[in-house]
Amino acid sequence: MKLATFARPDGVARLGAVTDQGLIDLRAAAELLGSPAAEVDRAVLGDLGAFFAGGSAARQLAEDVVGAVLAAREAGRLAGSAAHLVIFPPEEVQLLAPMRPRRIRDYLTYQQHATGAGVAVPPAFSAMPICYQCNVDSVIGPDEVIPWPAYTDQLDYELEIGFFVGTGGRDLSPERAAERIGGVTLFNDVSARDIQFFEMSMGIGPSKGKDFCNVLGPVVVTMDEIDEYAIELTARVNGAVWSHGTTANRQYSFAEVLAWASYGEDVYPGEFLAVGTVGGGCGAELDRWIQPGDVVELEASGIGVLRNQVGQPARQTAGLPSYQGAPRFQVPGK
Repeated sequence: MKLATFARPDGVARLGAVTDQGLIDLRAAAELLGSPAAEVDRAVLGDLGAFFAGGSAARQLAEDVVGAVLAAREAGRLAGSAAHLVIFPPEEVQLLAPMRPRRIRDYLTYQQHATGAGVAVPPAFSAMPICYQCNVDSVIGPDEVIPWPAYTDQLDYELEIGFFVGTGGRDLSPERAAERIGGVTLFNDVSARDIQFFEMSMGIGPSKGKDFCNVLGPVVVTMDEIDEYAIELTARVNGAVWSHGTTANRQYSFAEVLAWASYGEDVYPGEFLAVGTVGGGCGAELDRWIQPGDVVELEASGIGVLRNQVGQPARQTAGLPSYQGAPRFQVPGK
């Protein structure tokens, strides 16, 4: 199943199922078709976080609603204005970020990304997936403008995918974790490389180098429709291919990442765990840098295209007199 959070013409954000017939508003369809589900059950059809928390029952309810809509349309029982209340052509809606997760963690699972950026890979990488925690309040979605903070002169994209936690848990084995992966989407944790490496010279972070923007979308694909090791990834800037890779060469599986995240702590429905930038999937590895006004498109086979335009640099109106900018990042040896 493919799911999307979208804004209808009335501006209300809804949860939809992506089909060949268009985007089906799941809750509106359940109400229109007289689904026998109780109102508390229908609530899981209106919000992706509630959908994940609803587990297999929510998934089955959504599949039943989609099936009922398609059957009614084929039989001619759902047509005209009634159909337009629940089925929307893609050009009539605005896709939004799937949800604002309660927590976002971004893991390093591709060794090539670290070595390609000139970063030494420590022995810990062989023992466990390592992450930093992202700013959940800076999430934007498809076609929104990527902000350019005043404190950086060197902005970069990150070609990544990640997954939402389904029903959550604690101390999960990889086998149990595999059953709790809600769905997969694209992720671009936009990076301010100059200040990122400047601040991380203290051995902590990143913070300002990452916290200003995280992009999610355009749709969420459930695991039954995707092979996590066979996703082709491409990044284009103004239509030109800058990066291309595959998810095949990862140190850790989705289930292993989730199992480690749950070790000694609870993970909750709707958390988002990214599995890191694919090798060659950022400007820092290429010594090639995006500019204000550029259009960045990240594409993943089976998921779609996450498109955003880069904004203009913000004016310097705050900060500290002691910060006079960061040294420009350059990949060692390039």
